[in-house]
Amino acid sequence: MKLLRPIIITGASLWLLSYFLPTITIVDWTTLLLASIVLVILNSFIKPVLKLLFLPINIVTLGFFSVVINVGLLWLATYLVPGFTISNMVVFGFHLNQFFSILFVSILISFIQSLFSFVL
Repeated sequence: MKLLRPIIITGASLWLLSYFLPTITIVDWTTLLLASIVLVILNSFIKPVLKLLFLPINIVTLGFFSVVINVGLLWLATYLVPGFTISNMVVFGFHLNQFFSILFVSILISFIQSLFSFVL
């Protein structure tokens, strides 16, 4: 049950973002489930190791490098899960390449996940 809640929250946030942002492509429900499971596994096991490895850089940048770690993990999830893609996007008239669109989506996912965690 402890692992099921983050999977549901991540899946709901991915579905909500893919509904409103055309840059996120999720082929079907199994891809959504697989993407949320992969993201939860990456955030649960890989993210703490990366935060420990890059602790000096994170201290020097005053915690900003954790955003880069989140972007890297989201990119890895799009690489590992077939049918889950984040393409280039246009935000307020600015054309963003894939890195910045993944950064924007990562910030939105974190915001929606914290909102869902607060409500649930």
